[in-house]
Amino acid sequence: MSKVISKTNRSFFNNLAPVQIKDKPLAGHTSSSSEIILISINNTGTRLVTSRTDKSIRIWKCNPDRLSDPLIIEDAHTRPIESVAWNPKTEHSFVTVGRDTYVKLWKGHTGSLERQIKVEKTLKQSDATMLIHVSYSPDGELLAVVDRDSTLFLYSVAQNYKKVHETRLAEHVYEIQWFHEGHSYFICALHDGTLPIYKVTDVEDSDGDVHLELKTQLTGHRSSATAVKIDPRGTYLAVGSSEGVISLWNTATMLNSKVITDVDESISSLGISRDGAYVASSYDNGSNIIIYDNEAGKKVYEVPNSMSGKMAFSCITWFPNKTSFAYTSDFGTTLTLMKKP
Repeated sequence: MSKVISKTNRSFFNNLAPVQIKDKPLAGHTSSSSEIILISINNTGTRLVTSRTDKSIRIWKCNPDRLSDPLIIEDAHTRPIESVAWNPKTEHSFVTVGRDTYVKLWKGHTGSLERQIKVEKTLKQSDATMLIHVSYSPDGELLAVVDRDSTLFLYSVAQNYKKVHETRLAEHVYEIQWFHEGHSYFICALHDGTLPIYKVTDVEDSDGDVHLELKTQLTGHRSSATAVKIDPRGTYLAVGSSEGVISLWNTATMLNSKVITDVDESISSLGISRDGAYVASSYDNGSNIIIYDNEAGKKVYEVPNSMSGKMAFSCITWFPNKTSFAYTSDFGTTLTLMKKP
């Protein structure tokens, strides 16, 4: 049965058409002097954001057959933006961090800065706070922010982004993913290869603070867990590592269901299709992005012209409303949509 499914899947992907999107470089840059760091698509599939090594953000409107000319925000942060999160309660609002001390909230339909939040530590492990990751909970109630020193901050959106928790994790945090249960649980991908799962509890009779409890910890990877994604249906999660191994875990049992070891190269990011059927993996060096069938754990498609660049790793992001995706191409210098012709 899996062989029949795999053949059908290969035919589906081979029939997709790549549409390359080229945008004008900023003044002082050429089309190849900056690279795309990340691609982020909102929950309705109507807006797409890219960040580049030139410190800019580009906000694209997603039309059925193309992307419109982008809104360009220059010098959005003092350094290039490494993480973007869309507010799930709105269509247009998103936040960014870029290795400085600010979380910035943007209006996606105008490109204007709505507000900025200066992140200040209560725990004094270090003086500087260089923010590297940001993530909204699925219910939009909490915003998680992580800095380079592995300090985790939680902010209450309803309380005007008041800080309601701060803690220091033992290892470098590559990525955080929330489970599909409001803001009750999230998982961290850590440098030592472990994946702790935390429960978030609202503290009664406090001023809105929350409490974190370590519920369990997934182990098995022998190197850094560099990426983690939970499928849109909430039935499994995928973990990528620096040794090139992808592990798939059942969210009901938290047991490992399969391991994919096709490429011996560090994984830079993962993406899961809207129906959970496909897992896409991008790599640090030399390899194109590869798409795997979730059930069979087999390769079904290699995305052409999708290798990492010199300054930024390749990445892929699926649309939430169709089996289509966007990825970095030409060694990270261009954006490509892969869609039905």
